[in-house]
Amino acid sequence: MPGFSSIRVAGLVLLISVLAASVGSHAQSQSSSQAQGRPSLIFSTTLGGLQCDCENPRTFAQNTGSDAAGNTYVTGATRVTDLPVLHAFQPKPAPGASMTAFVAKLDPSGQLLWLTYLGGDQQTVGEGLAVLPDGGVAVDGITSSDDSGPFPTLNAFQDANAGGDADYFLSVFDKNGNLRYSTYFGGSGTEGSGFLDNNSNGNNLAADAHGLVYLVGTTESLDLTVTANALQSNLEGDTDAIVAIFDPSKSGPGSLIYSSFLGGSANEKGHGAAVDATGELITAIGYTDSDDFPTTKNAYRENHPKNGWVSNGFVTQFTSSKPGDPSSIYNYRYSTYLGGDSDQAREDAYGVVVDHNGIIAVTGRTVSPDFPTTRPSIYPSAPYLGLNISNDQPYMVKIDPSQENDASLIYGTYLGGGAPKDVAFQGGGFGTSIGVDSHGNVYLAGETSSYGVEYEDIDGTTNLVAPIKYPYTWNALIPAFQGGGQDAIFMRIPPSGAWLAYSTYLGGSGDDRAYGLAVDPDGNVVVTGVTSSPDFPLKNPAQVFPHVPGQQNAFITKFSFAH
Repeated sequence: MPGFSSIRVAGLVLLISVLAASVGSHAQSQSSSQAQGRPSLIFSTTLGGLQCDCENPRTFAQNTGSDAAGNTYVTGATRVTDLPVLHAFQPKPAPGASMTAFVAKLDPSGQLLWLTYLGGDQQTVGEGLAVLPDGGVAVDGITSSDDSGPFPTLNAFQDANAGGDADYFLSVFDKNGNLRYSTYFGGSGTEGSGFLDNNSNGNNLAADAHGLVYLVGTTESLDLTVTANALQSNLEGDTDAIVAIFDPSKSGPGSLIYSSFLGGSANEKGHGAAVDATGELITAIGYTDSDDFPTTKNAYRENHPKNGWVSNGFVTQFTSSKPGDPSSIYNYRYSTYLGGDSDQAREDAYGVVVDHNGIIAVTGRTVSPDFPTTRPSIYPSAPYLGLNISNDQPYMVKIDPSQENDASLIYGTYLGGGAPKDVAFQGGGFGTSIGVDSHGNVYLAGETSSYGVEYEDIDGTTNLVAPIKYPYTWNALIPAFQGGGQDAIFMRIPPSGAWLAYSTYLGGSGDDRAYGLAVDPDGNVVVTGVTSSPDFPLKNPAQVFPHVPGQQNAFITKFSFAH
């Protein structure tokens, strides 16, 4: 069976107990926030199958969400035909499909409530997920399925694939797994960034309290449908980001509320979406290498980096005067380049969340030695980073869009790893997903290929250089790199941001990557991704089946910090 045996689970628990006992005096020197931060596992499961008319029977979970009752929703994609479907809208992949999306709902203890395939006769990948206020769920992704065996649509804005290698899709299910709305969305070019899981980082879907759904994505289509009130009506570069709003309670043309390009004369990719409950403030993040990306006068940085730069992230927030109304007027509230401001700059922004105070938190990857940081923070410096001389390192920033220029960047930190390429181990990593609880704790997931070093807590009193190894905390669930090419990572940063409250590896002896993260109303945190580890840590699994060496399966892991 995959995962830990009961003996190994018991051994892990014993190891954690021994570690806690052996570092008693050290623990007392830790901040109270960190000392109280040891989580427990509520559940941890893999999800996959064995039957596949292919050489690579893989399944991966791309994103996740939690509803008011603590249920977990997951989307991703699979090549297998024997997922444990339950109350399925689509019980099997379409004939001829080489990859099919799936959508699943699990109860608070991690047991399946329903699971369905979702796709047509070619390739379909589920990417983004947003839980709706009525307990339903919206998922989006890309599909190449066309008229020969189309993606399933219902009440659609767009009934057919418009061309290119892929179109976006948006599908909405009620809480019982019944399909309510489903549409293609795209033009004659290609939408999205391809059918590999690691090309689709970030949760690019969000929903407001009215049930409107906000999609941030990527397009090369000149003829993508835009609405009359679009802030940018034309494709400006080879690829642009897009921002689209749908009302799944409507059907046909009336279900598209807003659509606009977002970009400059080179390339953009839209990776993350967030919206406030009212729908008045819409946030999009992603990647840009355009010298003329649309920024605002109040931006942290209005202008592109110096000549020679590769990329920056971007953070853009819009206002909507009448959310859900086709006559709504949209304006840029805040838009900035995010990253280094030199010829060494190379960044991407993947995960975004907006807290109840309107503060935007973002994670991604950087190799820039001048990435913007603040003091105090966990690691305000990483001078060994550099374009082509080091690996990527995860970061986390907080932006207050109500402030102007330098004052709008209220927090910035490196998070460790990103070793120089001339050291014996060439590890690096990045953050893919981010969440926040009602107390202001930030949770971050991603991946690393770096060996670890124990984090030293100095309560933010010293300006620290980020270690070239991934920092784990003394109370980590798994305090060592487990092998394979990558391990997933999971971090907790307290509201002050002055220290690292919790950090752990998550995985086994194979490859492990985390792509999705969600915080439920009780402050529990769900992390999802992909694993090929036969010893991935399991607890109360929803599915147990024989593990095939090297096979990649989805994982869903839920942590509790309640104690």
